[in-house]
Amino acid sequence: MEELRSIGQRGSERHAYTETIRGLLLEEIPNLMLYGDSLKPGADHLVHYTSWENALNMFRECKTPVLRMYNYEQSNDPDEGKIRPREWQQVIHNAKSIEKILRDDVGWARELEYGGNTYGCSFSSGARGVEDDLTYWMMYGNNGEGCSLKISLRSDDKHRAYKVRYRDRNFADRCDQEKEEDQAVAEQLRDLFDVCAEIVDTATDEYQVGVRNAIAQGLREIVYGYYHLIKNKDYAGEREWRMIKVAPEPETIRFDTTARTLVKRYVEGPGLKEILGSGSVITIGPTVPNRSAARAYIECLAKTKHGIRDVEVRNSRQTYRRKA
Repeated sequence: MEELRSIGQRGSERHAYTETIRGLLLEEIPNLMLYGDSLKPGADHLVHYTSWENALNMFRECKTPVLRMYNYEQSNDPDEGKIRPREWQQVIHNAKSIEKILRDDVGWARELEYGGNTYGCSFSSGARGVEDDLTYWMMYGNNGEGCSLKISLRSDDKHRAYKVRYRDRNFADRCDQEKEEDQAVAEQLRDLFDVCAEIVDTATDEYQVGVRNAIAQGLREIVYGYYHLIKNKDYAGEREWRMIKVAPEPETIRFDTTARTLVKRYVEGPGLKEILGSGSVITIGPTVPNRSAARAYIECLAKTKHGIRDVEVRNSRQTYRRKA
């Protein structure tokens, strides 16, 4: 926020003003942590559970294997993206200061009308051992016939994971801490909107359009990203964290057609070599056939083919009867 204010105050005097604003907003603001969450080293572990087929698809990539960030339109949660704290909504709908920024932004208008332009990948969180949890194998690991990837993230990594909050749909039973959290986010959004409006006001006519478009894109990523960080309290047991991408460039969108009757949109997320560093673990699910060979195959793909040498590959220690 201070850097934004500083640029706004000096903007009309700077060369390449539009590029400066655009760079800050699009590179830094999407990583804005309005709740101030951070992973506690040694205590918080993030694990991505997936099916065996999806794991193989990731590691068989000819170039750099990546996590896929799927469009939330396929979420099993009917309230996905719809539970929005009233404090946020009041700020967003009453923010007269940003009307002139957003009124001509096609992406913002399209998202308001249709939604469906937010992508993400999910992680279960917990203490040590969360990478081999029987409940998660049943829920997200294809009934044990899958893989889990415990990742390693540092606070300075470019890939930011956000903690999901859980609320009742009508927000009637929030505790005092939850109310304070939602109000604090609303106040930060208000400050952000005001600073962005000031930046537009200081821009000369030459830069007005470019600056306004850059700011609209940055605000859109924040607001719609955070809409997907609030879920129904019925899902609180997931203890989920997410990586979020809003309104990606159309040419970056890919399509998954492996299911016979379903097309799923996704974008490429972080490279596995970036997030499977020291302390990371790949666990082969308890119902994967011939797990010894399966573990050796994944280890060969990860370490030999892609050079991900710090990751440990294990077989699950869970006992789980495979369903007929």
